[in-house]
Amino acid sequence: MNIKKAANILTALSIKGNGPSKVKKLICQSRFENLDDLFDISSQNNKDILSETEWQVLREQIMGKLEWSLEIGIQVIPFSSSKYPFYLKQLKDFPLVLFVKGNIESINKNDSIAIVGTRNPTEYTINHGSIICDLISSNVESVISGLAIGCDTIAHKSALKKEVPTVAVLPNGLDSIYPNENYHLAQKIIEQGGALVSEYLVGVKPTRYQFVARDRIQAGLSKMGFLLESSITGGSMHCINKLKKLNRTIGCLKPSEELKENISWSGNKSLYQEKNFFDITPTSNLKNISLKVKSLLNQNKETEFNQKTIFD
Repeated sequence: MNIKKAANILTALSIKGNGPSKVKKLICQSRFENLDDLFDISSQNNKDILSETEWQVLREQIMGKLEWSLEIGIQVIPFSSSKYPFYLKQLKDFPLVLFVKGNIESINKNDSIAIVGTRNPTEYTINHGSIICDLISSNVESVISGLAIGCDTIAHKSALKKEVPTVAVLPNGLDSIYPNENYHLAQKIIEQGGALVSEYLVGVKPTRYQFVARDRIQAGLSKMGFLLESSITGGSMHCINKLKKLNRTIGCLKPSEELKENISWSGNKSLYQEKNFFDITPTSNLKNISLKVKSLLNQNKETEFNQKTIFD
C-alpha cells in the first residue's frame, strides 16, 4: 500500500504546475486512504493536466522506479505511513515521500541532534570538533548530518566511533552516493544501524536547490542542532535557520579569541543572540559539557511540539 500511495503522490508532483504545496491541498481533497482519485482532483484544478492515459503512463514509470528501489534495499515511506518521522511533519514543507536505506528506526529517535558545518573547516575545528562530537554522540540516540566532506564527516565518524546510529540526508536519489569520496562512510553508516535518507527518486542527481532542500530535512529529523563552524552565508545555516523556526535548541562550537572575528565563524557568532542557544568551549571540563548536553535534551523532552500541519 505504501508504494501505491507513493506512486500517486510522486505522479502528481511530476506534473507541470503541481508543486508540493498544491499537491498537499489536492491530497486533502482526495480519499486519504489510497489517494487513487488524485488524477480526477488534479484535472479539476489544472486545465493543463495530462490525459488519463498520459497520467497512467507516467505513474507506471514512477512505479517501476519505486519497485526497483525496493529491490536494492530502499524503503519507500509516504507521509501517511506510521514509519514516517513524527518530528519531520512539523515542517510546513515536509516531504510527502521519504526514501530510506538502512535502519528505519534510526530516523525516529527522540534524542536526535543535527551536527553540521562547513566543508572546509579550520584546523581549530578539525582538532577540537571530533572531541566535541564524540562527547555529544555519547549523550544522544542519533546524529543527523549530510555526508559532506568536512564537518559532516567529522559528525558521522564520531557517531560511528561511539556506536550511535547516524543518519545522512542526501540531495539525490539513494541509488548513488554524493559525494563519491564518502561512499565507504555511507556503507559504514548503514552497517552500524544508521540510514541514508532522501526525498528524491532513484536516478535524480544533486542540484544546488536540492542541497538547500535537504537541509530542512536534517533540521526536521532533529530535536537539537549543533554548528561546528560556518560563515553566515554558508549552506549549513539553512539547517540552523530551519531549527530556529522550529524553536529547537541550537548550540555551536565557540571559536578561539584569534578566530572569533574571522568570516568563517560569522555563522557561529550570529547565534549568540538566540534564546534557545548554548555554546561549547573546547577547553571546558568534558564532564561539564556532557552534563550540559544531557540537561538540554531533558528540557526538550518536556517541550510539547504542537505545531499543526494541514493534515491534522
